[in-house]
Amino acid sequence: AGCAGTGGGKGAAGRGCRSLMATLYTLAYPLLSDADAAAIESIRREHDPQRGVVPAHFTLAFGCGAVPGGAYTEHVQTVSRTMPAVAFACRYAMLNVESRTGLAYVYLVPDGGYSGLSRLHDALYRGPLAEHLNLDIPFVPHITLGVLRDKADAKRLCDELNARGIAISGEVNALSVAALEAGKIRDLNTFPLIGQTPSPSL
Repeated sequence: AGCAGTGGGKGAAGRGCRSLMATLYTLAYPLLSDADAAAIESIRREHDPQRGVVPAHFTLAFGCGAVPGGAYTEHVQTVSRTMPAVAFACRYAMLNVESRTGLAYVYLVPDGGYSGLSRLHDALYRGPLAEHLNLDIPFVPHITLGVLRDKADAKRLCDELNARGIAISGEVNALSVAALEAGKIRDLNTFPLIGQTPSPSL
């Protein structure tokens, strides 16, 4: 069974698990320059209705209520001890239309750091989360910039951002276990990424 996520689009659809346990997420908040943070917030202020729910982030494990909180948190902490921080550079705004709702998402997608963020996602979906990975939906690391009802408007926004030459660089250096409470995401635990970067090999 998969787990229902926040942040929308294919990254969240089809991952639902119904349970009385708290629904938990693993998020990574990017460290950004003041200018890049302001640029993201300017776009989100105009186009992202979830701006007041959660700050700009990468969702690395989508919401799941089928794993007890203690086991979930311990697993994320274990991953944080073995995985390194990830430097990233995002230079592309990508359209994603969520098939179930028809909502159109504008994703800021990294080229630099794509594999590092994907490896974090892979590491999180081992152990207690392994059975909750939805293999029908490819993982695309992203920061959501906008959620629009009209996919043509969302495509125009993507084209505008790409024509402008959007370029946002930063680092992910921690994993946060979070829950949705009273309409807002609340961070429950944050663990620094302290693993060693593997040496490149042929």
